[in-house]
Amino acid sequence: MAFWDTLLRKQQELSTTVPLNLDVGQASYPDVNYENFAAEGYAKNEIVHACIRELATSAASPRYYVQAPSQDGGSVEVETGLLYDLTSKPNPYSDWYSFIERLVTFLMVAGNAYAIKERARSDQVSALYLLRPDRVSIVAGDYGAESYVYTVGGKEYGVEARDMCHLALPNPGGDIYGLSPLQVAARTVNLDLNMTDFAKVYFQNAGVPSGLLKVKRRLTSQEEASTIRARWRSQFGAVNNFHRIAILDDDAEYQPMSNSPKDMELSGLHNLTESRICAVFGVPPILVGANVGLQRSTFSNYREARLAFHSETLEPMVARILRYFNRNLFDEYGTNETLTVDWAAMRSVLDDQAATTTRLTALFAGGILTLNETREALGFDAVSDGALRRIPSSIFEVAEGQEAAPVAVDAEPIEQAHPALAQIKAPRVAPRGMILRRRLIEEREEETDGLAAKVLRHFRGVRNRADGVLGRHMERQTAETKDYPFATSDMLPPIETGNLSRILEAAYRKVSKKTFGAVNDVGVAGTLDWSDKLPTVSRILTQASTRAAMIHRTTDKAISKIIQVGLERGYSIEQVARGVPDDKFPGIRSALTETENRSRLIARTEVMRTQNQTTVGFYEEQGFGYVRADDVDGDPDDTFVDPGDGRTCAERHGRIYTLDDAALVDDHPNGTLNWTPMPRGFKPEGTA
Repeated sequence: MAFWDTLLRKQQELSTTVPLNLDVGQASYPDVNYENFAAEGYAKNEIVHACIRELATSAASPRYYVQAPSQDGGSVEVETGLLYDLTSKPNPYSDWYSFIERLVTFLMVAGNAYAIKERARSDQVSALYLLRPDRVSIVAGDYGAESYVYTVGGKEYGVEARDMCHLALPNPGGDIYGLSPLQVAARTVNLDLNMTDFAKVYFQNAGVPSGLLKVKRRLTSQEEASTIRARWRSQFGAVNNFHRIAILDDDAEYQPMSNSPKDMELSGLHNLTESRICAVFGVPPILVGANVGLQRSTFSNYREARLAFHSETLEPMVARILRYFNRNLFDEYGTNETLTVDWAAMRSVLDDQAATTTRLTALFAGGILTLNETREALGFDAVSDGALRRIPSSIFEVAEGQEAAPVAVDAEPIEQAHPALAQIKAPRVAPRGMILRRRLIEEREEETDGLAAKVLRHFRGVRNRADGVLGRHMERQTAETKDYPFATSDMLPPIETGNLSRILEAAYRKVSKKTFGAVNDVGVAGTLDWSDKLPTVSRILTQASTRAAMIHRTTDKAISKIIQVGLERGYSIEQVARGVPDDKFPGIRSALTETENRSRLIARTEVMRTQNQTTVGFYEEQGFGYVRADDVDGDPDDTFVDPGDGRTCAERHGRIYTLDDAALVDDHPNGTLNWTPMPRGFKPEGTA
């Protein structure tokens, strides 16, 4: 410890006495020629231009938005305020897309990008303007930039450090300026340009390499040699003399003195320079049409290249831009608002439809999804009798001579596949099993209360968002009712599904961890440390997005139906929003008004599912084989049949299940099912 204390103390003393920058207090300029990079690299070299365009347009394509923390620990999108206005239209002459596009172009050419803040009288930032990097110089301070100097038209303008947003690429050899990718690739770019120029000159000379014209007689003077050379050039040089036939007599001979493009292997050199330039910018050659990439241009290779570019180049660069704005702009206001990005639209393009179809088909074949769930995920309408779920033969044993076939959701109970289970009288459960059951029921109520409040706040936020959208359109509505200026996605956008998914994932994590603690404390199944790397826990957490989409799907369908009926009946925007009671038309606000009862129903269902999946996984990890279903509140009049076992709650109560069978039972919403372990080593009567 004494070594580190001494080292840290020396570092602190050094930082207070030695500046980190050279030329402190003086305006310094980068060691590169921006104009040369822009003119010779970006404007003349096709590969450089294509790579920078690919980076700039890709970085500007995702949806940037402002978010703020919500009361339930998640985040909500902010659609009003100064920061929202700046990221929608940074200045009167530019929208956000073109602003990001130019920023990335400057960054890739110069290694630096500068945005100056225009302030109102209130000292708040009212606009952002990008500055050409070659016109900006930095006055270095002891630790970074002290100020900036902007030079245009021979005049210098001083800019305070707080009014300049400077984004620089890493430069291990510089104190304050970034390193341009073109500086790294300069030699390769020059080689590529020289090869292009060589090819141009070669074809200007009719594809004939330079050579030596030899005559057998002695030339009497230099003037005679110049005359012969000029006559040869006039007859066979320049574009208009391509492919003219030369006739030489016995005393003259033409001997080529340079190599042809084939001899020089220019194609291989071009491939080399193209691949190196693309490597510097992090752009796969196939994406910009480079020859070295097109030589292996299959659909599979293109898709993999697009995915690699997205994950390895684009996302890190956009993350750098987000940090740049959050540090230089958003930190000024202290509102906890941050700039973030929504990749959903771009990732949906990257997702291969064929692969999605194959994956969903496999889920249906494996008994995970019903036929209608699979069709809906693929964008098809549901079909009658579509509540069909295939049961693979590997899930349960079948009687001799019986074949595994598609089984409807309301199929016969599972004991027909396991005849021995039909006669089982529920024996005594594992020691302390009932103690665990009572504790889990108590904790279920506590966690339901907490999650219900968060779900209710989430739905109220969705409703408030929809009220704002509808209110704006009602203010400027017209009598035209052929279509509405909004869609279902405006009322319930994908970001809200993501917000609900995060709420559910946090709840799943808390409930599963608490359930592990309860099982460990009671001692019914030994001890096992909770970890999100355990297969059971990981499987539970990854269900959050699917469950959130399922919860929102009902509301989404209701809104779509309301909009469709409103168009058919010719309702105004206000009528569609508020409903028409006389026509028994509910309206969008009614569909988005989530009651406390529904929020609690959702919360109870999710907590119950998480508890049961956690206990089943815990028992499986600890070597148990069977559990008993305890559903004491099962109503005999309840006709809901769970697709997992083909039973109602009342029919399920007290029966014995294998862990594999229990994992298939979800129980219906607001259910009270609980799994209690049977003694370790328990075997039902009549089984081996």
